Amino acid sequence: MRVPSKERPPNTHLQRAPLLEAQVEIAITAGDIERARSAAEELELIAARFESKALVASAAHAQGRVRLADGDATGAEQSLSEAVRLWNEVGAPYEAALARLGLADAHHASGSEQRAGLERQAARMILEEIEAPTVPPAADVAHHDPLDEQPAASVNEFRREGDYWTVIFEGSTVRVRDLKGMHYLARLLADPGREFHVLDLVAAETGSGGQLDSSQPGRLPRSGLGDAGEMLDTRAKDAYRRRLTEIDDDIDQAHAVGDDERAAQADAERDFLVRELSRAVGLGGRDRHAASASERARAGVTRAIRQAITRIAEHHPQLGEHLSRTIRTGTYCAYMPDSRAPAGWRP
Repeated sequence: MRVPSKERPPNTHLQRAPLLEAQVEIAITAGDIERARSAAEELELIAARFESKALVASAAHAQGRVRLADGDATGAEQSLSEAVRLWNEVGAPYEAALARLGLADAHHASGSEQRAGLERQAARMILEEIEAPTVPPAADVAHHDPLDEQPAASVNEFRREGDYWTVIFEGSTVRVRDLKGMHYLARLLADPGREFHVLDLVAAETGSGGQLDSSQPGRLPRSGLGDAGEMLDTRAKDAYRRRLTEIDDDIDQAHAVGDDERAAQADAERDFLVRELSRAVGLGGRDRHAASASERARAGVTRAIRQAITRIAEHHPQLGEHLSRTIRTGTYCAYMPDSRAPAGWRP
């Protein structure tokens, strides 16, 4: 692997990567497809040389954009699908959402409107999740039915009836369409104070782990579940670190001779290297693994529970407030009622 060094500044391959990404977008906007194609191909070579999954994802995204602009909808679909997969593996939701928007355009160009709509919807959900919790439509919650009203009950209920869940809380009843988060809530409410690992919740909900035994801690093995591997291999990390030790000297030399372009390229390379290393290396220098099973489960369970609570709150604000206050999410989830909690729950 060719490692950047002072003998080859300032136009090293690695430090050109972020500039090539920008060049692809600018050239496509300007209608210069040949220049965009050339930049995308160079980016692919750099990604292969440095063996970075993030760079490979970026190159696939760029190639997909070029193919789409050149009228090759099928090729664009293939490249952008690969970009979505890789961005998800390295845990980059924003970049994955952008790739999904590009994939939606490719599906539209090939006449697959339904697939285009699904990709746009998925991208919007990711972007909304990054900015703020998504508030789902109220249409999925059944209207309050006066006939279902009951006198104040000593025990609240949380039970599934077909495609809806019937929830009785302090004498009032709401019915909520079946959601994955409702299954998680039911498990937590049935065992106040107990912490459940998210992998156990997922296993119980999908049926792969059976019913959880309240007398036992989480039963799923935490090891052996696999992940997408280290974000950067050892050779790539060593090359990045060596180059970082040299960049400051390159910048000083560029400023000394008045070469602003060289200084800007070095700055861009430094930003890229720091960003890549921060993604790949955690506290204490430990390697981060892309998209571990536990992390995927934590994100999915948390999102599902919050969505379910939001839907319940739309028609029963008091219950929504109670659940928001007492449900704890994270790697371990629990229902932790306090002194203000009402009577217990029954399934």
